[in-house]
Amino acid sequence: MIRKAQKKDIKRIEELGNNYKSNFAQTYLLEQYIDDSNYIILVSEDIVVNAFLLISITSSSYELEFLYVDKDYRKRGIATELINYFLENYKDTRPIYLEVASCNKIAINLYKKFAFEIINIRKHYYDNNIDAYVMKR
Repeated sequence: MIRKAQKKDIKRIEELGNNYKSNFAQTYLLEQYIDDSNYIILVSEDIVVNAFLLISITSSSYELEFLYVDKDYRKRGIATELINYFLENYKDTRPIYLEVASCNKIAINLYKKFAFEIINIRKHYYDNNIDAYVMKR
């Protein structure tokens, strides 16, 4: 089931985010994000929240800021379901942007399935001099 995040989900989302980025909870103040109409946090749950998609909204665009699926739930199509849910429920003409590490081939292929295209490269953007691709749909 996919739904918008609620305050009761914050602890679990922070646990998931911290698995990828150790300072996730300090970087993303989720309680404020949930209360702020400029953000959408979608979660997927089976018994527990197992994935989330954090989206920021401006008057001119959306940005997929963070997509994470618990390692025990990967390769089940959950990331695809989250993106589909977003695209089906937030239809308008605003472009959608995201940024992804150039070495993350699985994510790049996922985004390309949804017609995202690489529009820019940020050289040495991540640790270890890894480039970032800016993608747009």
